Amino acid sequence: MTHHLFIYGPPGSGKSTLGKALAERLALPFIDLDAAIEQEAGRPIRQIFAAGGEPAFRRREARQLRRAIDAAPEAVIALGGGALLDPASHALAQQAGRILFLDTPPDVLETRAATQPGSRPLLAANGGVPSALAQLLERRKAHYASFPLRLDAGHDVLEEKLAQAQILLGAFRIRGMGRQETDVRVGAGLLASLGLRLRNAGWNGACLVVADTHTAEPYGKAAVESIRQAGIAATLLTLPAGEEHKRIETLARIWRGCMEAGLDRGGTVVAVGGGVVGDMAGFAAATWMRGVRWVGVPTTLLAMVDSSLGGKTACDLPEGKNLIGAFHPPALVLADTGTLATLPVGELRCGLAEVVKHGVIADPGLLAVIESYPCPTPRGMGVPPMDGTRAGCPCHVPAGKGGYGTFHSPTLSRALSVTLSKAEEGAAEVAAATLGDDILVARAMAVKIGIIQQDPYEQGIRAALNLGHTLGHAVEQASGFTLRHGEAVAIGMVAEARLAERLGVAEEAGLGERLTSLLKRLGLPTEIPPDIDRAALQRALLLDKKNEAGTVRLSLPVRVGEVRTRVPLPPAAAGAVGSGSRQWQ
Repeated sequence: MTHHLFIYGPPGSGKSTLGKALAERLALPFIDLDAAIEQEAGRPIRQIFAAGGEPAFRRREARQLRRAIDAAPEAVIALGGGALLDPASHALAQQAGRILFLDTPPDVLETRAATQPGSRPLLAANGGVPSALAQLLERRKAHYASFPLRLDAGHDVLEEKLAQAQILLGAFRIRGMGRQETDVRVGAGLLASLGLRLRNAGWNGACLVVADTHTAEPYGKAAVESIRQAGIAATLLTLPAGEEHKRIETLARIWRGCMEAGLDRGGTVVAVGGGVVGDMAGFAAATWMRGVRWVGVPTTLLAMVDSSLGGKTACDLPEGKNLIGAFHPPALVLADTGTLATLPVGELRCGLAEVVKHGVIADPGLLAVIESYPCPTPRGMGVPPMDGTRAGCPCHVPAGKGGYGTFHSPTLSRALSVTLSKAEEGAAEVAAATLGDDILVARAMAVKIGIIQQDPYEQGIRAALNLGHTLGHAVEQASGFTLRHGEAVAIGMVAEARLAERLGVAEEAGLGERLTSLLKRLGLPTEIPPDIDRAALQRALLLDKKNEAGTVRLSLPVRVGEVRTRVPLPPAAAGAVGSGSRQWQ
């Protein structure tokens, strides 16, 4: 099984430039198929064409594609502009990984191709580059239109294209947290690849797979089976489900499980489940034998977009959430979006609270996608620039021509009780419907990953990720965990947005009401329950681990896309929580 990332598009779309930069960003091998062909032949492509014509070149190209796929289990492969015209090569690439098509306007292609006309033999005849390019694009129109995963490559901002390519391909690498870097992959069906990924990385020591009573069947057992099929010893440990079990006694069970599974310092703890499982298994890995490797397989939307990233591991005390913990990043995170199909709608909505949070923090376009869903605009599935400047619709790339269908996320459809017709989904979307969830998850992940890499240990900007969590954690605990984490975060976001308006921090009018409207539409609560123990709420707030010198510190929204961190909570506002005042409401 291979997991390649293919970069494809017409001549001049920038496949080699983007592919090389992407491979460097992800620490993967890079293979330029045209360069490999030239190296094997010992002569440039134009001479290969001159000697044998296009049919001979395509045969050589197909042979090199097979070699490139077999050369490594995972690589970034830049393809020639016609490499997938052959149906057999197209099918081979689809089976071997993901194909990202670079959507580029003809005038941009013409300008780029004109700088190196001799290196593109198919553009060197037929009346020169403009005429030859127009003919080539017309001949390949249906072929190029068949790729649903598309990136706007009509500009020269490489960093922006890199960011979008990682979202569309569901591939990231988190750096900055000491020696341990984290590979992150997003996609349906990834759980089956777990064992091979461990073996390919050289992680052959014994594995303890930690799941809970909600995830042991089928996902925990599937993880064990995948690992064993790769020739690695694996043991399943099933914990009781629920935040109330996130405590030292449960942690001790994981330590004993490590001992019984024979985990030494070359072993791996694999967390299969939601945030509680990930936090506990990660903390056990941080402390077993003074630190062993761990891998996260989040099975909830909330865990995928939030708790699985960044290396925060912890367990609770009766007095507060996550008071005992360590920064210990996972070596690998596999977010199998196929698990979302069986997740209860309530859990999906909780995860969407974190997605909304990430949009408020740093991605206005992401927030707009959720607010406008389902959008009827018939455009290609993808992501706009992060600031949304070039997109006519916030849900789609501007270059999506040909009616590729509306952006369709099964997760958003379920959470919002939306039913799309087949015509609305579009033929390409029906064939690859889960890509919508992949992009939703990866785009939300990208916000957190970008912040983590700037501030891995929460000394500054990473505190922005606490938006909604300071009050949210307190509400969650004071409710006796009858409120889910995502529900509490939704309440916290609205309350903190309203407080930001009262304190003069917010510069966007009506932000609190905007969030209230969206979160209610998602089926999430937005008010502190009237029956909650206000004294317990205040105690939890004053014990928050982010407090400094007895002062509660908040991350408050300035506007969508900007958050101010470490804002001191005025004593009167803190007292209002305990008194039941509606100052926060």
